[in-house]
Amino acid sequence: MQDFTDQTQRMLDYYGLYQDPFGELVDASVFSGAGERLEMAEHIRHLLSFSAQDCLLMAPTGGGKHAISHQVIRLLDDDWRIAWLDGSEIDRLDGASRELIGQLGLGLKTDGDTASLYRNMADAIAQRTDDGENFLLIVQQADLLPADVQTWLQSMRTLAPRTESRLRQLWLASSATAIAQSDNDDHWYRLVLEPLSGADAVVYLNDRFAASGQPNGIPIGDNDVARLNDLAGGLPAELNQVARDYLIAGTFKTTERKQGFPLTHVLAGAGVVTLIVLTVLYSNQSDSTDNADDSVELADIEPVTSDAEEPLESEVQQRLADAVARVEARRQEAEAAQAAAQAEAEAAASEAAQTPAPEPAPEPAAPQPEPEPTPQQSASAEPAVQGLAANAADNEYTLQLVGVRNRASVEAILAEMDNPEQYDIITSSYQGRPWYVLIHGRYSGPSAARADIANLPARFRDQEPWARTFASLRNN
Repeated sequence: MQDFTDQTQRMLDYYGLYQDPFGELVDASVFSGAGERLEMAEHIRHLLSFSAQDCLLMAPTGGGKHAISHQVIRLLDDDWRIAWLDGSEIDRLDGASRELIGQLGLGLKTDGDTASLYRNMADAIAQRTDDGENFLLIVQQADLLPADVQTWLQSMRTLAPRTESRLRQLWLASSATAIAQSDNDDHWYRLVLEPLSGADAVVYLNDRFAASGQPNGIPIGDNDVARLNDLAGGLPAELNQVARDYLIAGTFKTTERKQGFPLTHVLAGAGVVTLIVLTVLYSNQSDSTDNADDSVELADIEPVTSDAEEPLESEVQQRLADAVARVEARRQEAEAAQAAAQAEAEAAASEAAQTPAPEPAPEPAAPQPEPEPTPQQSASAEPAVQGLAANAADNEYTLQLVGVRNRASVEAILAEMDNPEQYDIITSSYQGRPWYVLIHGRYSGPSAARADIANLPARFRDQEPWARTFASLRNN
């Protein structure tokens, strides 16, 4: 049986690819925006830059959280210092503290009590944030973090002198069940990464194949891609593996039909056939009655030739069946590993519950993202609020300036504008509570929208407004 490297190389040679479309190089060089993942990454970047909340991104294992977080890093400016922790590799608080200090370059010693250490970390981050730096912690598999590590990492926001000078955090988890205070709306902005649809899967795989040297995209029909995506549950990592299995299986069948066997294989096969024929003849002559059944069975065997053609539908079904078997085997292994990790996390949480939790310093009053003046909305602003979004097409772009819980704050800002007809307030709902977004302008595309940022009031220019479509606002 060929090893995995040989199978992959066979696939690359057959389809004319210069690198594995499902390998690490493509993972690092390509980010597919399929399934609105590009907008999701931009949304997270905006929240980390300007929101008082940290971000909790949830999806099943293989759902694309890792790729989204790397795209967020690409979107951030160069002045961001980023630490990355893996919850599955952390079992002690002191190890997590050393990693955090080292990756962020804080230059602090880890001796002394934990409360003093984390207070010094928060102060150092706040001071350097005031000097123009920004700090971000990304926690992969955050739901596997020990309870005490979760508590102290979350205490960094309450220990910070000011909310805007805190360590920003992006946690990646399969669910919020094992995340402490995950239901605290003041601390967490929760996002759920949805599975890929069949159409999304086509875009996703085409992007990966284009990055591998195949500009025509993946050599699988859209209907078959949709079937593969169903097998993968819409999870990009599973889709990669299922599509790889599908293509490798098809490569073996196709090349064996079209290219034939090497000469050594032909000679060996001829020798085997000769031995079988001689054995059958000898058996028939020596004992035709006792071996009748065996002779019939051997006679019924039809040798496989290189010219044999199978119906296309049966070939597709067989390849899908092979892929299903592999997916189910991997899924069972993943479920068993996840169950063991969950049991271990619950045991650690139970043990931590019996120990008094550390008490971080009192949380300072968190400022609103925008000031909250009390004046009522002016009479001239209301018609403009109703007009801008109501008349815009779905594919037109606008600039999102700010999003807050308090509508009065946005109305007060709008009342101060010299040209309120160019602004609008979009009312949506987040986690069962109202959410108000202030937007500006209507543009034919994202480039035109970004070009107009220079003409905005200074209070908005410095906050890097987000260019997005009216359709995305309406969907939210």
